[in-house]
Amino acid sequence: MHKFNAPPDWPEPPSDSWRPPMGWEPDPAWPDAPAGWGFWTNRSGRRSSGPIGAYGAVDAGRVELATVDPALVLMHS
Repeated sequence: MHKFNAPPDWPEPPSDSWRPPMGWEPDPAWPDAPAGWGFWTNRSGRRSSGPIGAYGAVDAGRVELATVDPALVLMHS
């Protein structure tokens, strides 16, 4: 289970289980996240890579790569 971790000065997510929908972008009026901000945490509250394809996920680029070559097999830890 990944939890979205909103940066300081961003509004709090509407619920603890809220995840940005695919294609979501933050409001341009919101301040930039601090450099290196971890947008996702695991159930222990530790930083995690986030769900594949989600906003701020470390491995979000894998989804784009898979659309180029559907024969690729994606593995996520």
